[in-house]
Formats: sequence, structure tokens, C-alpha cells
Amino acid sequence: MELTESLKWLQWHMWDLWRESARRSGSMDLTNSEFDYLYALISRREGMRLTELAACMKVSKASASAMVSKLERRGYIRRVPCPDDGRAVRLQATKKAAALEKEELDIYAAMARTLSAELDDAELAQLSRLLAKACVNLKTD
Repeated sequence: MELTESLKWLQWHMWDLWRESARRSGSMDLTNSEFDYLYALISRREGMRLTELAACMKVSKASASAMVSKLERRGYIRRVPCPDDGRAVRLQATKKAAALEKEELDIYAAMARTLSAELDDAELAQLSRLLAKACVNLKTD
């Protein structure tokens, strides 16, 4: 099987695992864009100001504000006082949002178990090294 075909099947399988997990947890009601905002906040445990979130998402402050309000109403984001500036607030992901991160990690763990069942220890170690090497420059932060 060609690499492109393998990547296609791997992506499809991961999507199928995510979809099944989301169906069970009830997180199917979130859009990809909403997930992106939540993952940006989850990545910064201390939270971030609205301006920082807008810059991180590469959107206007007004657009970020609208999304934050929507996600806050649904219980995924909370506003907390900023320890650096008493006038400002920080946006933080709630436990409900953090549960999505755990759900995603569980999906990756399931995929790792699937691969472990198909590969011997040496092949699995080699796959891990090759994927790590291939992904070095993929990070966008």
C-alpha cells in the first residue's frame, strides 16, 4: 500500500474512533472551530486573555469574543480574575473542556493499542522513531 493510501486509512480510522467516542460522550455538538478554541485554552492551563486567544487563533478580537461567549454559555470556558492585572480577566477551559482532552488522549491510546497488536516490538519502536522524526517540523506553535 502506498504511503498516501496508508495515511488516508489511518486518518479515516482515527476519525471513526473519535466519532464513536464523541457519540458516547455527547461532544458531537461541537464544531471543529469550537474544538480549536478549546484546545488553545487547554494548552495554557493558566488561561489567557481574550486578546491573546484572538492572536493565537488568528482572528479578530470581536470574533474571538463571540466564540468565547458561546462556549462560556455551554460550560466549556470560564472567566477568572487575572493575577497580573486586577482589571483584566483570563479565559480558562473548564473541567467539561478538559474532559474532551482526556477523550482525545483515550482515542490515541486506542489507536496505539491497535498498532501494537499488528507490529512486533522492534517494528513498533521503529514506527515510533519514524513518526517522531516525520513530525518534528509539523508543529505550528
